Amino acid sequence: MAARRVAKSAVDWAAFADRVPPNQKDIFRAFKAKSDLFVSKVYQHPENLPAIDFAAYATKLGNVPMVAEFEKAYKTLTVAYPSDKNNLKAKIDAEEREAEAESKRRIADSQKAIADAKALLAKIDSVPDRDLMTIEMYAEYFPEHAKEILDKPKFFPFRKVDQPENNPHVIN
Repeated sequence: MAARRVAKSAVDWAAFADRVPPNQKDIFRAFKAKSDLFVSKVYQHPENLPAIDFAAYATKLGNVPMVAEFEKAYKTLTVAYPSDKNNLKAKIDAEEREAEAESKRRIADSQKAIADAKALLAKIDSVPDRDLMTIEMYAEYFPEHAKEILDKPKFFPFRKVDQPENNPHVIN
C-alpha cells in the first residue's frame, strides 16, 4: 500500500548535494538521513484508513445503536491536509523570483566587467614597448589616466628633479 504512494521525492537530492559546499557535506548527510527517517515513518502507515467490519461488531455487541453511531462517525471522519494559512508558499516564490532577478543582474554585471577587462587587455597588448613609449603616447592610449599629463605637460627628461616647478633656478 505504501509503495503506491512513493512516486517521486519532492526534493531533488542529487541536485541539492551538488550545491552543498564541501565543508557542509556532513551536515547535509545528517539532514538527508533525518528527512529519510521522517519519510519512512510516514510511509509505515497505510495510505487509507483500514476498513472496519461494523456488522461483526453489531452482532457481537449488545448495543447496536452505539455501533451505528461509531460507524457513522468513522465514515464521516476526514483527515485534512495542512493548509498554508500565512501564504508562505507565495512569499517564498516571490523571494525566489527576486533572487533569480538579482542573480541575473549580477551575472550581467560580471559579464560586462569581464568584457571590459578583455578590452583593456587587448588595449594593453597593442601598446608599444615601455622603452619606446612617450608620455604623449601614454596619454593617447589611456586618456582616462592621463588627465594630469594633458593639463600640466612635463619636459624631457621626465624625472621629477628636472621639471621647472622643482628647480629653484627657473623663473616662473
